[in-house]
Amino acid sequence: MNWQYTAYAYPMVFAAVVAAVLSAYAVRFVRRRGRNPTVVSFAVLTAAVAFWTATTAVKLLLVDPGAKLFAYKLLHVGAMTAAPTFFVFALAYTGRRELLDRYVVASLYVVPAVFLVVLFTNPLELGYTGWQLSTVDGVTTLSVTDGPVSVFGLVYGFVLLFLGLGVIGQYAVELDRPYRTQATLLLVGMVVPSVVAALELTGAPPLAGGVNLIPASLAVPSVTFGIAVYRYKLLDILPLAYAAAGAHSTDGLVVLDADEVVVHVNDHVRPLLGADGPLLGRPASEAVPNYGDLAGDAPTCDALVAGERYVELTRIPLGRGGDSIGWVVSVRDVTPRKRYELALESRNDELEVLNRIVRHDIRNDMQLVTAYIDIVLTHEPLSDEARSQLETALRRALNTVDLTDVLGQLMRATNDDERRRPLDVGDAVREAVEDVREAYPNATFAVGDLPSATVFANDLLDSVFVNVLKNAVVHSDRDEPSIAVAGTADGERVSVRIADDGPGISDERKAVVFGKGAKGLESPGTGTGLYLVDTIVSNFGGTVHIEDNDPRGSVFVIELPLATVEAAD
Repeated sequence: MNWQYTAYAYPMVFAAVVAAVLSAYAVRFVRRRGRNPTVVSFAVLTAAVAFWTATTAVKLLLVDPGAKLFAYKLLHVGAMTAAPTFFVFALAYTGRRELLDRYVVASLYVVPAVFLVVLFTNPLELGYTGWQLSTVDGVTTLSVTDGPVSVFGLVYGFVLLFLGLGVIGQYAVELDRPYRTQATLLLVGMVVPSVVAALELTGAPPLAGGVNLIPASLAVPSVTFGIAVYRYKLLDILPLAYAAAGAHSTDGLVVLDADEVVVHVNDHVRPLLGADGPLLGRPASEAVPNYGDLAGDAPTCDALVAGERYVELTRIPLGRGGDSIGWVVSVRDVTPRKRYELALESRNDELEVLNRIVRHDIRNDMQLVTAYIDIVLTHEPLSDEARSQLETALRRALNTVDLTDVLGQLMRATNDDERRRPLDVGDAVREAVEDVREAYPNATFAVGDLPSATVFANDLLDSVFVNVLKNAVVHSDRDEPSIAVAGTADGERVSVRIADDGPGISDERKAVVFGKGAKGLESPGTGTGLYLVDTIVSNFGGTVHIEDNDPRGSVFVIELPLATVEAAD
């Protein structure tokens, strides 16, 4: 393979090396500090530029026509990737991450993908209509006549490029001078190759004909981006997005230097802290209430201001080049939330005492009552009327014991401190079936396919299925009820269906059967079992509803979000 020498390749090689170094730095940054849309898109952008400029330099240095044409096609992989990636970078850098939906981002690369397929295969000369070699200043160059798809791809790339420049430019003019420098470096870096590209593609002097200097001009953004990364900490601090967010924030912001002295505050701080005198120049321990609580591993705390208002303080460290240069303390009014939390804590304490009394004292007393009644019924001669009355009393006493159990489960269901963990729904259903089958030997339980589906829940998950299964047996009008259990799962949720052959539930009752205290006529239950089911399932992020069974009976459908989906949210 023959090669030629030309000085035109120097800036291309320089741009490729610098861009590759920046991409490697960004990748290392992601590995150390985690994925970040701005850093990830920056890594991809600089990698695309490195590939683009490197393959262009190779194309320029080659002499063989076939090799030059292949290098020409290959360089467009980097070129066509760069434009949409720069637009994604601009959105992430300026804080518009709500637009970075994965489907939106993927759609930006559809045109480049089609362009590359057409360019490499060139069906019906849609990619290019011809090519030829020519010599300019002693350098053999390749001239390619673009086809319609290539023209469309180039226009598309320019549109995304200028949209990205507009997004960054709009934010740059709104910011203070220290932050504007960083944005200006990005803009200047991209404007220079944009102008060169416009002159090259339109054939305007002084770049009409000759060697394609667009890749060579990428040496400019390689330098300006490098300065922005290493001198102005583009990837570390991202002042553009953070400054814009701070300017529109309703929170108070207190900036401290390395000696923890106040050097800057925004307009919201003084009313939030109830400060009368000046804050600038004062130690943080004097200017910020409860500042000492932010030391160590506790970056957030609540403080009572003026005896009537609560604020949440959050201390965020500022660093540069591995050195600490100060902190930012955000101040947020959380008075309604704090008062609600205090009221909730007080109510929970009262409910816990009540729960302890009901479950411990009343339950123990009622168990003693049921034991004595059972002894009398078993060992004492009784009249039919007396036996009937004692059996009624025994049923009511057992019902009271069950009610105390349900009350305890309701307390746990509404307690956020109940630790949740990944649980397999299939295992929980099978265990519930065995428990109910043992308690009701006259009932038949058919367990169908149950998927291996994991949800975030706690031990109350068993109570959900036990209560629904018991409800199906207790409310059945058959001597030997039949209950069928099955489940399915998709990519987001698991659904468990518990079908019975009982009398069914009317549409009017379906709407209220999960209400507190709701129960059917002549129901032997407490009326809280299904309310407990609905409460627990709702706290797990799921739903429960009733459908009609065929030919008779009801189907309880319990749906819960899969653990993987919940974790991603």
